[in-house]
This record gives sequence, C-alpha cells and structure tokens, in this order.
Amino acid sequence: MVKHPNTGAINVAANSALGIGVPVEGDPDPLWGSAKDPLASEDKQPINPTDNANNAQINLTFASLPFTLTGSAFASLSQQDLNPVADLADLQNDIPYLTKLNQASVKWGWYQEGYDAEPTDTNGIEHTAYIGHHNGPQYFGYVAANPAISVNLHGLNDFFTDIAAGNLGTTGGVFYIRGGFQNQAGLTPLNSDPTVQADFQGDDDHPGYSDSQLSEALVAREINAIAGSPYWDQCAIIITYDESEGYYDHVPPQIIAYDPNALALSRGPRIPLLLISPYARAHAISHELGDHNSVIKFINLICGLTPLQDLPDEKQAQELGETLYHQANLGPEDDPSTPVGNLTSAFSLARLKGAIPPLPASYAEIPATDIISLPHWGTSPLTTHLHITPTDYGKPNNIPSDFDPRPSSSPGLLPQAREESRN
Repeated sequence: MVKHPNTGAINVAANSALGIGVPVEGDPDPLWGSAKDPLASEDKQPINPTDNANNAQINLTFASLPFTLTGSAFASLSQQDLNPVADLADLQNDIPYLTKLNQASVKWGWYQEGYDAEPTDTNGIEHTAYIGHHNGPQYFGYVAANPAISVNLHGLNDFFTDIAAGNLGTTGGVFYIRGGFQNQAGLTPLNSDPTVQADFQGDDDHPGYSDSQLSEALVAREINAIAGSPYWDQCAIIITYDESEGYYDHVPPQIIAYDPNALALSRGPRIPLLLISPYARAHAISHELGDHNSVIKFINLICGLTPLQDLPDEKQAQELGETLYHQANLGPEDDPSTPVGNLTSAFSLARLKGAIPPLPASYAEIPATDIISLPHWGTSPLTTHLHITPTDYGKPNNIPSDFDPRPSSSPGLLPQAREESRN
C-alpha cells in the first residue's frame, strides 16, 4: 500500500471493479478463484459454491514466505506465471537478490479443508467445506496464478495421506494445516439442538459455524499423525490463532504505527500459541514479546531464509513509509534485530544439546478413543485429563435469557444460502 497508494482500502472502494483494497480488514475472498479472476476457468483456484465470488480482494504482489521458501528457484519457476506483469510487480528487485544468494528451496505445503476433493464431498460437489479467505497463499498471484507454485496447495485429507506415505520429504519443510466448514472425523456437536447439529459442524474453531470440541479433535488428530510418523523427532508443531474473535483481553494492545489511512496498527489482542516438540521445554510458559512475526522469525531461523523485512523491495517500501508517512513500522518485523521474539525461548537447550533425552512421541499423543468421545475427558473439571480446576468452578453463572452462544455469523454463507446448502 505504501508503494501503491491507489490500492488502499479507501481509494479502491471508489472503484469496486478493482476489488477490495489493503489493508485486509474484513473477510473478502482472494481475487484468484473469484468472479474477478482473469484466468481461464481451467486455471482458476477453487471457491466455495456458496461464496460471494464478487467480494474479492485485490491481487497481492509483495513478498511472503512462499516466495522466500521457494528460494533461488523462484526465478525460473516465475516464468510459468500466467499473469506475470501484475504478479511480479513488487518482486522486481527481490527476485535477482534471492537468485544471487543461491538459496535452496525449502519444501512447503498448505493443507486446507475443501481445497480439493475431500471425503466429506457429497453428490459430486466439491469445495463445500472450503473457506477461501483462510487460504493465505491464494491471495498472492505469484502463487495462485502459477501452476508450478500453486502445486503446494492441498486439501486437508491430503495431509493425512502425505504424512502416512512419507511425502513431506526428508530434508525438512514448512507445512500449514487448516480446517473448514465441515469435519472429516464424522463427529457432530454434543449439543442435541437441531440447529446446532446442522449448522456447527465446522472444525477450524471459528464461531458462527464451528464447534470447539470438533476443532480440538482435528488438532489432536493432526498431532497424533505427526507423533506417529518418522517426522516426530525433527518436528516443531506450532498451534496458533489468526485473531481473538472478540474475546475480552484486559491488556490493551500497544499502538506501534499508523498506516497510510491513519488507522492505528498494533499487535492486536493477545491470542494463544502452543508449541509442541520433542525439544520443547515441558510445562513451561514463554513470556517473550511475540506476534505472528514470531512464527516467521522462527521459520527464517530454522530454514535459513532471508527475512522478508530485508528484501530490497520491502526495504524500499519501508523507507518510503518513513519519508511519506513518518512511520517506521509499516512492514514485517522478522529481522533478527526487531524486538519480537522468535519462539526459541520455548525450547529446552539441554534437549537440543543432547544433555537430556528428547520428549517421546507418547508425550504428545492423545488416545483416539478420547478424541471421538464427547465431551473430551468427561464433564467434571475435577477428574479431567489435565487435572485443572477452573477458577469459576462451582460458582453461579446467571446467563441472560437473550444470550446466544452460537451466533449465525458464517463467513460468506448467509442464513438462506446455508439452508439451501443443507437441502
């Protein structure tokens, strides 16, 4: 947005034909796969049949992890881009810079429920579980409009197939896993209310359509798949959330900059992050400052990637932001010198050095019978698996009569469309 002020949310709104501008403040679908997608139908990315295909984000062209993970190979792979003039506009200096580094590609994959054919598909209709605006790489033309790079995008069931077959490679990699509008474990919410049973079968932990226990079951299945594979002794599983979903946080977020539209930028409300690894500190809490940049910094460190912040085009944009808007923090914070942590405080130095043995896979595994038995580990907090008694246990909870714990806020799926999709 700094380099292209005309793509700002306010300016683009005046010309809806362009799509929705940046920063991304809502849930617009990616350009790729939408009605605004300029590619031929056989080259388009998927979209949920019930999504509003006209509600599309503009094409994003700045550097991201899929770019740096591809390494020096990006220069040759970019020749297969179906929309190169637009897609590579903000990588013109980054591509030769990355090429000169002679950086090897790091295997990566994005596994998301509904992206391709899934076991839950019925009547030959695909993508009904798919939530396009959750697929980060699909927003970037140099991924979505390049068949040589978009091959890294998969459906959720593909993850379980690939890890069982050892298809994640032998030299390391970065893999993202996301749920969607349905769940492949065949579970239904514990609540017997017919509306809940019909409308809350999702497993990505977003309110409005997903069920928390179904979401926990998916995470447990994923952890078990990794723990039971040859990848366990070399893995770090990072579980985090993309937003707070409005849950109350008594610590106000610190404003770190203002964007070109004069909107405040902060690290946002605090959200959970769990790290599971045979080399993790057991039963520990890290207190280092962190946000989503921390995950990128960790990947940069482990995979030896050039920080996005230090790429030529990104540095130019940051310098421009300081000149035009007098803001020093308009961009990623993944350089090692930034105050954001890199998650290494969550690891045991003794385990990494071999002074004490790594944690066994059994430390992370959850019995399959516990996963499919709802409620998980019973109803009494005094006898739960974690042996943790909530601070409000036994206290009265006077719930207002008009309180709705399951709001019908389903992204891209209006009540009428949701009803039609069930019929």
